Amino acid sequence: STRPHEVVLVVKECSVKLVESLCSLYSLPCTIVEQKRGFFTTALNMGKRIASGDIVLFTDDDAIAPKGWIKRYIKAFTRTPKDVASVSSRDVYIKLDEFRIAPTLDDYLHTMLYRWFIRTWLEPPLELLKEYRFGVYVSKRLNVVHGPYLPSRACLSLSYRGVNMAFRGEVIDEVEFPEHPELKRAPGNEQYVSLKLILKGFKTVYIPNNPILHIYREDSLSRIKDKRLKKEMMREVELMRSLYLKMLSQNSIRVSSSEIVD
Repeated sequence: STRPHEVVLVVKECSVKLVESLCSLYSLPCTIVEQKRGFFTTALNMGKRIASGDIVLFTDDDAIAPKGWIKRYIKAFTRTPKDVASVSSRDVYIKLDEFRIAPTLDDYLHTMLYRWFIRTWLEPPLELLKEYRFGVYVSKRLNVVHGPYLPSRACLSLSYRGVNMAFRGEVIDEVEFPEHPELKRAPGNEQYVSLKLILKGFKTVYIPNNPILHIYREDSLSRIKDKRLKKEMMREVELMRSLYLKMLSQNSIRVSSSEIVD
């Protein structure tokens, strides 16, 4: 397997000494940064500013990378044109207590049928993302939408999941993940960065063959049941939509206000 050139760990409310000892134990070339302010996207920005490799891979503390994960990303970038700034792949949920794979919404037949025959009609992509309609795209209503090729076929796509995505090092330096005092989880932040890259003239793609194991949690974004947390999440979704709208406006891309009203 291929070892990383460096591992940048952004830690918050965690013992830095403990993390240092683990890095030493596994002989990993770690750079450890303590996050003292901000939320999730602040950590992403801190990490990418420090990372110095030709390819920058992102994952989370609740993910397990299978053997060959880094090597497969290296191969993916060597096989794609230089204008491809980002490659992402899927996550596979694993229930550690039962040691079994848990199905996701992507895995169901009815989901695939809906995406093929209904979704692109109900949620057409932004004009500049027409080629991305089979993967992850942003719709004219400024919603993040999954197309019919996901998760099983390679395609042009905005970043699929933040837990499993990679960028060319010199390109990720040009963009920032969205930060806002009220954005804790920042749903859609990975697609926001992808769209920024596309507006700069780059492409982003999805590949199905480099999955990462994602530890199943009941409090994940798609399974929040607490009413208060749901309300907070909807507020964050609206904030992200406003940031998308601002980005598009700054690039002279007009979106009708009637299109983004549910």
